[in-house]
Amino acid sequence: MRQTTIVLIGILALTAAAAGENRGAVLRLGSELEQKAAELARSNLEHFRGWNGVISDAEQAVLFKSEAFAASARLFLVLGGESSDFYQSGNLRTNIYNAFVYLVRAYRELETEMKGAGIMPYALSDCRKILERMDYEFSRWPSADNLSSLHMKYVKARNAAVYLIERKGIGDYVRRPFTDLGSLFRFNYDLNRGKDPWAHLVQVPEETLIKMEEGEPIRLTFEGCLIIEMSNRPNRPVYLIEKGRKRGVTSPAVLQRFGGWGKVLEVPAEVIAPYPDGDPIY
Repeated sequence: MRQTTIVLIGILALTAAAAGENRGAVLRLGSELEQKAAELARSNLEHFRGWNGVISDAEQAVLFKSEAFAASARLFLVLGGESSDFYQSGNLRTNIYNAFVYLVRAYRELETEMKGAGIMPYALSDCRKILERMDYEFSRWPSADNLSSLHMKYVKARNAAVYLIERKGIGDYVRRPFTDLGSLFRFNYDLNRGKDPWAHLVQVPEETLIKMEEGEPIRLTFEGCLIIEMSNRPNRPVYLIEKGRKRGVTSPAVLQRFGGWGKVLEVPAEVIAPYPDGDPIY
């Protein structure tokens, strides 16, 4: 019992150390971003002030969004700082990531205004690159409510719907529903993940899931594929799905014509059943 306790304490200590490293990396990048954001706000003001002595409405919008982004970067550092007591340790990663999402939102608003004003300085691009690196560091700090660590994972909602979590941009993730079980298994095979998509299923709090927008449904079939029922039942037939029908492969020689057993995909019986019968292949 004592040895088990020591091992558990060691694991917890390593986990805490890893979390500290992730937090440190995020904050170092956040400090770099705060400096870049402040420089960008100053340079925008100097640029518009010296342009023609008049600041247009569009230019004012850029200036205010520049200051808002710089302020957001400063606040992010305050909230996530090593000496900060704003967050409880149990929710530290969650809260810092949520702060990052607000920070990204401030950047996007600035980017939109600057595009509208026809100004895209290198400093804005530098800020985006730092945000990308911060998002990557968050992805290495996994948690059930950390969207950046959920990219290309499957999650199941309370209503049993299965979603793919997909990254659209920095801090921007959508949940794409699979229209049926066959779509899930075909998508998993297309990613070369093997025959068990459930190995890539993660548990996500419902409140985290509903924060994400719902993206385009994933609707796929096994058209053109050889499939077989996933079970230990003897004499399971192999089918070729062709024009929406399942055509039975009648012999090993016929199977070899289509590439042999290496081309056969195992799927649940529920995936095969909806396909109507077609003519056998001789």
